[in-house]
Amino acid sequence: MSVIKSVSTAVVAANFDWTIVRIETMDGQVGWGESFFAPGLTSIIRAMAPLMVGEDSRNTDAVIARLRAAASGAGSVGGIIHNALSGIDAALWDLNARVLGVPLWQMLGGRFHESVRVYADCHSGGGLMSLGPMLDIRPVPWHDDEAVADGVVGRSLFDPDAETGKIDLDLLADRARQAVRRGFDALKFDLDVPGLVPTRAGSRCMPVGAERLAREMVEAISSAAGPEVELAFDLHWRYDMASAVRLARALEGFPILWLEDPLPPENVAGLISLARTTSTPLGGGENLIGHRGFAPLLETGALAVVTPDLGKVGGVSEARRIAASAAERGLAVAPHNIAGPIGTAFAAQVAATWPNLLALEFHAQDVPFFDELVGGELIVGGHIAMSDRPGIGVEPDLAVLRRWAKPGEEFFA
Repeated sequence: MSVIKSVSTAVVAANFDWTIVRIETMDGQVGWGESFFAPGLTSIIRAMAPLMVGEDSRNTDAVIARLRAAASGAGSVGGIIHNALSGIDAALWDLNARVLGVPLWQMLGGRFHESVRVYADCHSGGGLMSLGPMLDIRPVPWHDDEAVADGVVGRSLFDPDAETGKIDLDLLADRARQAVRRGFDALKFDLDVPGLVPTRAGSRCMPVGAERLAREMVEAISSAAGPEVELAFDLHWRYDMASAVRLARALEGFPILWLEDPLPPENVAGLISLARTTSTPLGGGENLIGHRGFAPLLETGALAVVTPDLGKVGGVSEARRIAASAAERGLAVAPHNIAGPIGTAFAAQVAATWPNLLALEFHAQDVPFFDELVGGELIVGGHIAMSDRPGIGVEPDLAVLRRWAKPGEEFFA
């Protein structure tokens, strides 16, 4: 029996808040997980911790089911509770694999892939922003002498005037070439940029004629990346149905991997309808929770590429059901991932067991301490190798983690 002694957290202020979960057993075994950011997240995990102490860590699904019921009165089907549950679930899986002395991929039934292909999120060409738990723009923690644009600190990323600079096609091209030189053969760029995003508060209507800019961006990136590199483009739920149709049809001549999240996540019917009006492959799902959340899109084939986020989907068991359902329908899976190295290593271990894996996202190219947090390079040549090291295959360097810890948050207390 592997009895849980404690559950604790630390937060690293990086591209987003990386919330690291540590679970220790009575005999000193430790497992690590990471949760997708959310306001008040560490408080939720602290509130859940007493219900875990004394439980057998091997009963992962039972522990998670108990926490889910306790946190909502019956069993929440959505919300940031699942961010907390996902990080706890990840730490339990890592812990149990370490106790057995096997890699997580082996514990999950074996791998289909000796290494996991990783795609580089290149954003909109510029350097990476650092965003707080309310998507509030904050000074970049690793650049003391470099501030974000004047007047935007404290604004939310989705405010209409949060990003106003004109898009630079040359900068996009340079960004693509840099990523390719690092070994990535799949890239993603944002298309919801100034000139394409709605300009009025509350509006989801794309500006008149914006399709031309979208095509220019795709052409510039494609030319710079080269014919051997595959491309995806992200819209971050910005648009109404009419605008999404315009954009999707404007890109039909390009062989892209997928067009991501054109509509708000709650507009499931709209996404199903959009898929029927365009030949552009659609991707999405990072904000959906559990297999039930994905079921309508999987059953209708609205998504060509399914993008669950292991940091908030509700746990490994739910993610595996989603991947299996997608595979049955001939759909690819490309997990969304904005995590640090702990969450990324975990996602890679899980994704390596899926036959229909397309690629795993890497969002933190510009965070200089990403590899330092685990004492070595995690992504090599655009891939994460599956080794025989136990658990998720990496160990956090606590001294480095403490150096970049978010002020005001507990450090594994």
